[in-house]
Amino acid sequence: MTAGLLEIGVVARELGVAPSTLRTWERRYRVVIPHRGTNGERLYDSEQIAVLRRVLSQLRRGARARSAHDAVRILQPIRTSRLRIHPSPQAPSQARRVVDGLLDDVDDPRFAFNLRLVASELVKNSVLYGSDRDPVRIEIRLFPGYAELCVENGGRPLSIKSLRTRRREGGRGLEIVDALAKSWSIDTGAFGTRITVRLPIEPV
Repeated sequence: MTAGLLEIGVVARELGVAPSTLRTWERRYRVVIPHRGTNGERLYDSEQIAVLRRVLSQLRRGARARSAHDAVRILQPIRTSRLRIHPSPQAPSQARRVVDGLLDDVDDPRFAFNLRLVASELVKNSVLYGSDRDPVRIEIRLFPGYAELCVENGGRPLSIKSLRTRRREGGRGLEIVDALAKSWSIDTGAFGTRITVRLPIEPV
């Protein structure tokens, strides 16, 4: 398999849909056109998987399939930053530097501070509670009016019970996210844990 790309079966299991559904969406709506491997197999990059997640989010809100695809079609980021970070004590500071590079020409100190803080906290949690071998993957996409931050790590699935226990022990990362984010979600399973946060740029 090409490095960084996932086969259709893996993507379908991760999203909770049938591979035939992804092929139908590709044929009918042409929003996500996967790469092709040497044997013609469909391969998806992280950007395409993120688009498919947004389609599913629209469907869960009651949108029809065509409307869901039309809604995400216009959501093109201004710019995107991605980085794989080795799980170490230095990982949160590396996450902050990713934010600084993305927001180089964004004149909004409060938004920049909040995004740095959220990125740092999520990466710190990934290092503390995720795999100590697999890299932490961070992706930040800047849109007009908001940023979308995804932090993903390998390791065992998270449980609600363990999250509550960690809060009692002093962990406040997710509370910070909840206070600052417009919306956020956790996807956890056999492939690891992915936290997606949408952080608004407040109008001046």
